Amino acid sequence: MLTINGQQVEFVVGWVIEPPYVDEVNAIDFWAHYVNATCPQGTVSTSCPVYGLDQSLQVQVITGGQSQVLTFAPNLSNDVPPVFNGEYTANIEPTVAGSYSFRIFGNVNNVPVNETFTCGPTTFECVDPPSEVQFPQQIPAGHDLQVGLANLQSQVTQLQSDARTAYTVAGVGVVVGIIGIAVGAAALTRSKKRR
Repeated sequence: MLTINGQQVEFVVGWVIEPPYVDEVNAIDFWAHYVNATCPQGTVSTSCPVYGLDQSLQVQVITGGQSQVLTFAPNLSNDVPPVFNGEYTANIEPTVAGSYSFRIFGNVNNVPVNETFTCGPTTFECVDPPSEVQFPQQIPAGHDLQVGLANLQSQVTQLQSDARTAYTVAGVGVVVGIIGIAVGAAALTRSKKRR
């Protein structure tokens, strides 16, 4: 709950699809309502939607030391005509499991807003690995495949480096061997001339 221009505004934040899983398209779900206010339609309600926040607020998604800023879009109902209930969404596909925070920032009616919401047992759900729902075979997440590929590439690079070192040592050994044979042959030739 925030007080903006003398009115109470309620923010509700979470995922559109809960629980969220790695590599599944989802969206940040953000609801904003004036509490006990006069709605734009002129009626007094316990919950009036706050309009236009897609123009004045953004969301920063934070996890594992990385972050990305996303923009909101108003989410309209399927009614005819569509109805806006104060819900905004920002599409995202989480690629790693773990704790996520959503920092909502910008302004509401020219009042600065900077609020952070973090997943947990009393807020919204953290991102789970897909293995929790995969059946009958578990498929590695895209991030896990990238990490495995990066590790494999690192090992290949190290093997290439080791092979270059071995070729260099072998080349030096061949050169030293040829020099040794040449020196030995020269010594034998001198020895024969002295006899």
